[in-house]
Amino acid sequence: MAYLVLENGMAFEGKRIGAMKDAAGEMVFFTGVVGYLETLSDPANAGHIVMQTFPVVGNYGVEEEDEESGYTPAGYVVRSLCDTPSNFRSTGSLNDYLVKKGIPGICGVDTRRLTAVLRQEGAMKASICDAPEQANFDTDEICIIPCEKAVYSGEEAKKTVALWDFGTKNSLISRLCQRGWQVKKVPFTEGAESILSMDCDAVVLSGGPEGAHVPENILAQIRTLLGKKPVLAVGLGHVLAAQALGGRVQKMHTGHRGQNQPVFCTLNRCTYATCQNHGMQVEPDSLQGVGEMIYKNLNDQGCEGMLYPSLGCLSVQFDPNEQVISLFETLMGGDR
Repeated sequence: MAYLVLENGMAFEGKRIGAMKDAAGEMVFFTGVVGYLETLSDPANAGHIVMQTFPVVGNYGVEEEDEESGYTPAGYVVRSLCDTPSNFRSTGSLNDYLVKKGIPGICGVDTRRLTAVLRQEGAMKASICDAPEQANFDTDEICIIPCEKAVYSGEEAKKTVALWDFGTKNSLISRLCQRGWQVKKVPFTEGAESILSMDCDAVVLSGGPEGAHVPENILAQIRTLLGKKPVLAVGLGHVLAAQALGGRVQKMHTGHRGQNQPVFCTLNRCTYATCQNHGMQVEPDSLQGVGEMIYKNLNDQGCEGMLYPSLGCLSVQFDPNEQVISLFETLMGGDR
């Protein structure tokens, strides 16, 4: 027997899964029906206790080739964990994966009630432990892991971009390569001048762990970069670009975490179903005269993307789709 204890004192009884250890972190929920492996390896979930709202998880097993990164959450919460997966690609069960990655979890929790509580009261810390009185909400500092430099290329690469890695997702690299770009990945510790000296057409600021400690000089480095090369900023990169330009960022009530978030583009007046995972939001009014909001969430009218025309910078809070990449190619100086 184990318990998920919220910071407000509520306790949910369940059964331990994964690594047999306690956990503490901000409680977040993800509404996707599939993609639990991608959720577990999403850098934005580092340090969080992640709950899946879909009632049955693990039914198609695990294929580690689908991992998004080497980051893992602090804990995992599900209603029902399937221990007999059926999928020709599966190399093991979800529980075995949790054990291998050292991720503690709990199943048998009333996730519908838990989701309702979080929607009403907002984001809060949680603890996975053996008894409610043992709950500990102290969390470790979330750190960005410096990557190794690497080069990725699609067939007949037509453009070259420098990917400034704050915790990128593998799917972003794949999407850029499929578009016909060569991607040169560099760690976040690389200076702006070094990146500008690279033979590249543009720079991509990647996503990364939400709430991670970002070195103080990073914003200054981003300011040095902006206006000198076209920049596409994604996720955490979107937030850092806004902060570098003096914009304000606010913590959201519950965040946007799911695969079908509706986003409206003011440029072509089209609506897109997007994949999102964020609990911070840029305040576009704080960037008047510098940039304009061109993507907004139709559920709460919040900012999901900014365009900084004079700086040649496009930033989005969701996984960039074909329309975003096409728009950015225009900023780079021509279509594909």
